[in-house]
Amino acid sequence: MRLSPHERQRKIMELLSSGSVSVQTLARKLRVSEISIRRDLAGLERQGKLLRVYGGAVPNERVAYEFSFNEKESLNHEAKEAIARAAARLVQPGAAVFLDTGTTTLAVARALRAVRPSIIVTINLCIASEYVGQREVRVLVPGGEVGALSPDLYGEWTLETLSNVNVDVAFLGCDSVDPANGFYAADTRSASVSRLMLKRSNRAYLVADSSKFGHKSICRIAPVGALKGVIADKALPARYRNALKKTGVDVITSKA
Repeated sequence: MRLSPHERQRKIMELLSSGSVSVQTLARKLRVSEISIRRDLAGLERQGKLLRVYGGAVPNERVAYEFSFNEKESLNHEAKEAIARAAARLVQPGAAVFLDTGTTTLAVARALRAVRPSIIVTINLCIASEYVGQREVRVLVPGGEVGALSPDLYGEWTLETLSNVNVDVAFLGCDSVDPANGFYAADTRSASVSRLMLKRSNRAYLVADSSKFGHKSICRIAPVGALKGVIADKALPARYRNALKKTGVDVITSKA
């Protein structure tokens, strides 16, 4: 089905979050003419979301390597909700859970309401706000610096607090996954938090929709084999499922 110009532009920004993109690659992936892609890039440049370069585009300084949190939340929404439901089934009532940066982990936070863990530890202020007024669940938020483009906490204060935390289950986010080499973040600060909580949890799962597979971002968090499992949506191609299984992790794909 042909995408509308608005949907195309959202997809372009999603692909751009991992670095530069070429007109040829975008035309092939979105199944439209290069003329249409150039028109889309011109429109996005006028909005200040990217910079056009010879043969393609790069993120501008304001967008850098990531979207605003609100833009990301609207991408692949159904897939994220399905992943969240699969993640919630892995949590026992009364468990202590860490929820990482990202809009997929925000979806997990909402799905966990039905499970009722005893404690949620998170660096994401949107996740923390989801549990305001719910007395059954304690929410712990470390100190730190709030990100410019996302409601996440980073820095030395954040890492110092989390270094004294132990959780039963951690759900980690990422910007990209290359099964043979690892999972990646577009920001070194968020990568440091994910890497720490990988060690501070009894079980760690990566939650990532299929659009994040097959490329790399700037900062490698860890090899996939360091995880207990990877939770993805049902659209994940078989080649990536097989590659994940070769690393020895559990591969969990949502049914709906």
